[in-house]
Amino acid sequence: MRRISILIAISYIAVSGLNGQSERIARIDSVFTEMTNQDLFSGSVLIAENWQILLSKGYGYANREKKVANTPDTRFDLSSGSKIFTGTAITYLAQQGKIKFSDAIGKYIDGLPKGDKITIHQILTHSSGFDDFYKAAGFSYEKVNNCTDIMPYMRKLPLVYNPGDSCVYSTGNAIILGAVIEKISGMPYQDFIEKTFIEPYDLQNTCFTPYWKLNESQSQFSVGYLNNEIHGYNPIAYDYDYGFIPLSAGGAWSSALDLYKFDKAVFTGKIVDEKHLKIMTDRYTPQWENCHFGYIWIVDDSHTSCVGHAGTSSGWNTWNYYYPEQKTIVIILTNFGSVDVFELSALVDKILFGEN
Repeated sequence: MRRISILIAISYIAVSGLNGQSERIARIDSVFTEMTNQDLFSGSVLIAENWQILLSKGYGYANREKKVANTPDTRFDLSSGSKIFTGTAITYLAQQGKIKFSDAIGKYIDGLPKGDKITIHQILTHSSGFDDFYKAAGFSYEKVNNCTDIMPYMRKLPLVYNPGDSCVYSTGNAIILGAVIEKISGMPYQDFIEKTFIEPYDLQNTCFTPYWKLNESQSQFSVGYLNNEIHGYNPIAYDYDYGFIPLSAGGAWSSALDLYKFDKAVFTGKIVDEKHLKIMTDRYTPQWENCHFGYIWIVDDSHTSCVGHAGTSSGWNTWNYYYPEQKTIVIILTNFGSVDVFELSALVDKILFGEN
């Protein structure tokens, strides 16, 4: 990360002289271009203000070996960044009257620890005490096709704290919510998201394709790369993580333009009304790593206040946040696992909005 930090430090020096919006966008483009030229970045970036796109561009390669360029339509693994589909889906179902945030989880999924006490609200705000699902003894994706298939593991996984006593980010919360969505809708989580969000809002490059179904001929999917200081960037095999299956806790594929479409639908009231949007994106918890938990959506106050979700994995990283006061969206997707999107987002924040 040292070279990236040096480049960012140099960029900070040039920020103070920027005044016009076009100049600031040009500066951001030049930063990502320079990082790409130095082989420090590969991905796609989108910035919009008042839902007018100011920058939408791919940098580097989706496939370095075949020289397939990244574009705004290239699909990246969002990792935990795709949890926003889960939080939005639960809020959408609540608006329809099909679930209440005050409901105990036991109403929908039986056999979970303290299922008669833990509420949907606590699960949405990472205040339930449920641990990461993959920590359960004997967990394997071998027989997993949907979120409900993971519930036997969650039933035997002990709580890490009493419900409501703390707030700790956990994949277990999101996977349980996915099972709730399957229970209410009567269909696999992936199918529900496709029917409710992907098809209506024309998210043509968003999908839940398992890694093991991909191959090198599918150029619309970016290859994730690990950086080795001696051997350089090495591609992650398409059977990454032993059959990992994208579900409600993360791993969906999407593009910068599709995330922009989805965010626009969310924050302009097309998916949920103003009342439920406020409920979904409010601050419910004490600060956790400079953030507060909303309903899966995260309010980040580390720089300029924004709401969204990030995602990090071995080969892909995501920053997808909306800045309400500035009415600005910033999306950074990369297929370099070594890129720190939090550090990059701080730089973009500084260029766009100045010192805070």
